[in-house]
Amino acid sequence: MSLNPVDILGYAGTTLVVLSFLNRSMLRLRFLNTLGAAVITLYALLIDAWPLILLNALLAGINGYHYMVLVREGNVRL
Repeated sequence: MSLNPVDILGYAGTTLVVLSFLNRSMLRLRFLNTLGAAVITLYALLIDAWPLILLNALLAGINGYHYMVLVREGNVRL
């Protein structure tokens, strides 16, 4: 199997999302999930997959918002 850079980007984003759910820390979960969804959004833009773009852009925004709320409240336990 030959992977091109675009496929590697998709696998990297998926890996980050999966790793996010292996954390006990909600702050770390939100951070990794935001990052993973953003990477998958970029991947989806490159392959012109609009359902993936919409879903992951929304997930990145929602998780990013909740991450910032946690940081602002002082819940920074990693």
